[in-house]
Amino acid sequence: MRFLFLILAAGLLVQCANGRGNQASGAGSGDALVIVGIAETSDNRDPSYSLLWRKLTPDGAFADYDDARSIDVRTNSDSSIRVDGIPGEFDSFRVSPGVYALDSAFATLREGGANYIAQGVIERPQRPSFEVRAGEAVYLGIWEMDVDGANAVTRLWRLDQSDLDAVLRASRGVAGSVRLLQTESRSVPCAPRRMGPMSQRQVC
Repeated sequence: MRFLFLILAAGLLVQCANGRGNQASGAGSGDALVIVGIAETSDNRDPSYSLLWRKLTPDGAFADYDDARSIDVRTNSDSSIRVDGIPGEFDSFRVSPGVYALDSAFATLREGGANYIAQGVIERPQRPSFEVRAGEAVYLGIWEMDVDGANAVTRLWRLDQSDLDAVLRASRGVAGSVRLLQTESRSVPCAPRRMGPMSQRQVC
């Protein structure tokens, strides 16, 4: 239901748009909408995946981690939707405008009654990033997720208008109200640390 609500909200945001594409003006245009698809590779061991994007501060570093400044896309989420004929699943997020960058991938594998963790923190400076403006609705494409040895890995698999159109139709959204957005490479420093005192996941 959250996904449907956000897609409908995207239509309302775009109806308020001015001459700068999907940039909206007026009341209620303070947030942006980001849609992301994730798909597991066919040869994995059926882990649970998470793909974390985080907002950057004006000086280009990751902001302190919190839910309000992050996009955490998860497989088998209660809020995600699947579309017949399109691999993976899709989820959407209302976020504050600004620049976001890919922090990490993460996987949990359950084998023989035990959980195994695969970290995927991007420690090198260069990483995918994007900027989203107030009132804007964007689609980042389908990101493929896999486990390579002991590491969780991801890459952009497909950024296609027909995928987005199918998602919007399945969500009863307004076709054309969300634009495709290609990520760009950006340098962001990273000092890996635990997400929280009780978490095994590492983030920048």
